[in-house]
Amino acid sequence: MKKGLILLFVVLAIILLVCFFRQNKQRADVDIPVLLYHNFVTTVPDSDPDNFNYINTPISFEENIKTLLDNGYNIISIKDLNDAYSGKIALPNKPIIITFDDGYYSNYEYIYPILKKYNVKVSIFIVTDKIGKEINGIKYLNWDNCLEMQNSGLVKIFSHSRRHIFYDKLPVRKLRDDVLESYKEIEKHLGKQDLKAFAYPYGAYTKEAVRTLKNNRIDFQLYDIGINNFKNLDKSFIKRINIPCEMTGKEIIEEIEKE
Repeated sequence: MKKGLILLFVVLAIILLVCFFRQNKQRADVDIPVLLYHNFVTTVPDSDPDNFNYINTPISFEENIKTLLDNGYNIISIKDLNDAYSGKIALPNKPIIITFDDGYYSNYEYIYPILKKYNVKVSIFIVTDKIGKEINGIKYLNWDNCLEMQNSGLVKIFSHSRRHIFYDKLPVRKLRDDVLESYKEIEKHLGKQDLKAFAYPYGAYTKEAVRTLKNNRIDFQLYDIGINNFKNLDKSFIKRINIPCEMTGKEIIEEIEKE
């Protein structure tokens, strides 16, 4: 009986060691930039209250995608990153992730055709209270747009909160409730979401908020500026690089490589 237990423990130890080394092998010292875009316009205005940080043009976006692909970058999804983190798949060379915040209709009108043209996967973080609305002359996605893009397999819809406010100024339960409510609304219209990510409005967070959302099964949290490294990746601390108006693909690569 003792010999049998010893043998069992040895086998379990070997299995754990194999899993450990496999995961470490998968977690190579690889940078994973996450690019962030917002709204898109066909004509750049003469002035902008946000210093052109949150608008871009479809022409510029397509140039960015083409330049990245031509320079050997492989655009992966957040699901791909999660699968690589779990050891289910290996990361490709020079991985990069594309995200959009707020859920503007321009993402569907101008960007979705480009995604189909280049077969590129992206993530859109929506503010659920703004879906289907036009606010201050700015149009937001509707649920039909979201469902069409999700069904294409190229777009994953995630939460950017229910209200888009500074949640670090409120009790953490308000953030928790709003994020969970936003996902209830997303799942009501788009079906069950097995993978959940949350991008903090304005990047405003607290350590307590991060712990709370992690405990409420939010798989990824995005809220800082910089580049991620796969070797020490923390899924609850994902950094991004904001892409201002008409930043070129070459400039993006220079920004990535200087880190």
